[in-house]
Amino acid sequence: MKQIIPFKKDILFRSIISEIVSISLEHTLRLTEDKTISGEFIISGQYKVNSSSINADNFYYNIPFEIDIDDSYDFSNIRIDIDDFYYEIVGSNILKINIDVSMDGLISKEVTNFGLENGPKL
Repeated sequence: MKQIIPFKKDILFRSIISEIVSISLEHTLRLTEDKTISGEFIISGQYKVNSSSINADNFYYNIPFEIDIDDSYDFSNIRIDIDDFYYEIVGSNILKINIDVSMDGLISKEVTNFGLENGPKL
């Protein structure tokens, strides 16, 4: 089963963002022994403070990420990756990022009825 976890973050720049010239996303997400996916998103690139400028400034941000996996899932074959990444400039100095984290291979564990014919009634 594949699940998508949306992640949104506003990154405040110290100066005006006129244009994003280049942007890249890397991650260090991994499954830990305590059933947590944790790591960082690494967002870097170049931007212009003025649309008529030929010079671009660099930016680099580490954004922590952590999510617990419910015990009702078997995570032995889980694969973690980025499904989608998009951004927009909000106002003059905020970069709004949207990252969809994909967890593939996540399987629900079977529930045993312990001798009950139709399972418990709620």
